[in-house]
Amino acid sequence: MTDLKKDFQSFAEDSSPAGSSFVLNKINSTLTEELPSAWKVATKLGAAHAVGTALTLASCSQFGVTLFNTGHDLMHSFMNISETFCHSLCGAYYLAATFLLARMILNREEWLVLLKNRTLSIASVALVSLGVFSAVSHEVTWESALLWFFGAALGAELMTVRKQALKRLFLSI
Repeated sequence: MTDLKKDFQSFAEDSSPAGSSFVLNKINSTLTEELPSAWKVATKLGAAHAVGTALTLASCSQFGVTLFNTGHDLMHSFMNISETFCHSLCGAYYLAATFLLARMILNREEWLVLLKNRTLSIASVALVSLGVFSAVSHEVTWESALLWFFGAALGAELMTVRKQALKRLFLSI
């Protein structure tokens, strides 16, 4: 045990730049190799978004775009609350499903990469989705798009918040 302590102390006191920088560079290169790339995370997020889109559009139409025309879906329930909030609730439901699926698909390291770029990830997925909806549907107006984007960003943000932050939020109310 004392040998280990002496070895550690000699390592800590060693001021030679070649030895310590070599070790640090080796550790840094090993960590860099093991961390997932942003492109891999973006690809998995795109896959989660495709599945989430299919599930969401099967149960709630977004700007009149739906996979199955059942006649009654979540949009009718959201419209009963308020037409204004319908767009926000649909957007929140849409991106919350995507980021919930992403949380299930991504491993811990990939999820941390996504959290590091959370604002960019949420904004890009929301804006691309909004662009596709506006290209496919004629029902997208400036006001409805703004409300939908606000709800989508809020829904995705709630899916990426850590449990401790939610506990503090609910305990403060």
